[in-house]
Amino acid sequence: MVLVALIAGVAVALRRGAPVRWAWAAPIPVAVNLCWGLLPAPTADPLGADCTDLDSPPAVWRAAEAALALGSLALLAYVLRAHRSDLGLRWPARAVVRLAAVGALIIGPIGLLLGALLARPFFGEFELDLSRPGFLVPALVFALANGVMEELSYRGALLGWTSLATRASRVTGTWLAVIGQAIVFGLAHGGDDVGGSPIVLMLALGAGGFIAGVITLRTRSLLVPIAWHVALDLPLYVYLACRVP
Repeated sequence: MVLVALIAGVAVALRRGAPVRWAWAAPIPVAVNLCWGLLPAPTADPLGADCTDLDSPPAVWRAAEAALALGSLALLAYVLRAHRSDLGLRWPARAVVRLAAVGALIIGPIGLLLGALLARPFFGEFELDLSRPGFLVPALVFALANGVMEELSYRGALLGWTSLATRASRVTGTWLAVIGQAIVFGLAHGGDDVGGSPIVLMLALGAGGFIAGVITLRTRSLLVPIAWHVALDLPLYVYLACRVP
């Protein structure tokens, strides 16, 4: 119902040529993502048989989710005649590119090596099987799909287009958009698939969403948030498909 209401709001605002169309459109990719999450997701083999398969259920499912969410975003951008820079789709300065690359190269290996330890407050006791290097291929598919989808949905549309709406209305500031998208990002990750307290995970990811929003504002690009997000999602794939039973 919420998704239908948002689409109707965009249609009415477009007909009236109202700046509020950006505010109506901004949450739609996130809503599409959350609706997809209501579907029963296929699980990987509990003994790790799917760990190195390119068609492993977590990788394929997340890629399909990303295609749907990003497809809705592309359609909205076309209808709204949105500029790609409003979504953070611009190539930043060389120093920012280096920061994105170096950060990803550090975060990725550390996440894989210490992921089981750092995630215990959220997912309970488990170990990651890193003995089969072939896991990196489906892990990259999973991480790229999830990282690009979530950064474009939250720090791209939800932050960028809400900022456009607030600037046009002159009622609120850009920082409210930064805080708002961080809150939504945290709340969206409070599902029942968490072994520990979902509140802790929501707070942690809300803080991460705020930092990613600030970086996006400062660099005017999603390159750093996407690169770091992809690196952080590598151990998440290993948790879903390559846990030691």
